[in-house]
Amino acid sequence: MTQTHTLPTTPAEYQAVVRQTWEHVLGHPEFGDEDPFLSVHGANSLTAVQVMVALSGRLGTRLPVRLIMRHRTVQDLAAAIREQADA
Repeated sequence: MTQTHTLPTTPAEYQAVVRQTWEHVLGHPEFGDEDPFLSVHGANSLTAVQVMVALSGRLGTRLPVRLIMRHRTVQDLAAAIREQADA
């Protein structure tokens, strides 16, 4: 059975998708939307790759890992992904 997702359209929806993906990959919700990814418990370069692969699959687009290194918070990453989608 294939699970389909509605693509986000608003900043809040993009932020929710990023947050949910971080929670799923890291296995916990104990971080704020303004916490840098690598400062969150359990986050490292491998989980950064996993987050970006999961987001790429969820959003149906290729997202480079460098995006999470340049835009380190849920808020900033969501905005960067939205900007890329709108380009």
